[in-house]
Amino acid sequence: MTTTITNIITDELLNPTFEMTRQYLKILEVEYEDNKPKIAKIDFDENHNQATAFIEVKNESFYLEFVFDTADKIEIIGVDAFPFVRISFMPTSEDLTIQELLKITSIKPTNTITKGDFFSNGKFEYTYNGLEFETFSEPGRIERKLNYLLDIFETDIEGIKELSRQTSTKDIFVTIVYHIGNGNFTGLYIDNEIINRLSKLGLELTFDIYATGKKFENE
Repeated sequence: MTTTITNIITDELLNPTFEMTRQYLKILEVEYEDNKPKIAKIDFDENHNQATAFIEVKNESFYLEFVFDTADKIEIIGVDAFPFVRISFMPTSEDLTIQELLKITSIKPTNTITKGDFFSNGKFEYTYNGLEFETFSEPGRIERKLNYLLDIFETDIEGIKELSRQTSTKDIFVTIVYHIGNGNFTGLYIDNEIINRLSKLGLELTFDIYATGKKFENE
């Protein structure tokens, strides 16, 4: 099915049948790999007989999204942009060492930050030690990414709460990058269950929301 979906997307990009495909191709460029559109991920929803493919866009963080009906004949039923979502929790301390921070929780961080190391730009040094916990990097909706991270944190609730207390860090950072499109951004939704899970951990959400790319030509 993956090969079929890839071939259908390739044909749609070469000879668009959807007006949304035409509109997007006027203002963005799709990433290609081995003469095929570069697919970041395909989600399969067997309960609703649907599949969603996320295509990488050149020089952008957001994706081009193709939704398929897979019930009978595999065919495209929708084309849209899909936002980039990054979620991370980064407790830091100017006093505690990396080793001391790691001992507070049994959960292994995604990355560590060591005081004195240089930022990626090579110009500035970190003035603190820190642990960074990130959700999965592939495309996904905000609630799915949050639940993934909370599932991990709930394997050591007391450790995460103590790490938060000793570093005075409560914020989980949520970065969302939309395609600027027509300036109408949707899909930001947090349900009660997620809010309750955050509360039990003593954590909060801080949002950084951006819009990049070009507007549609008729805007």
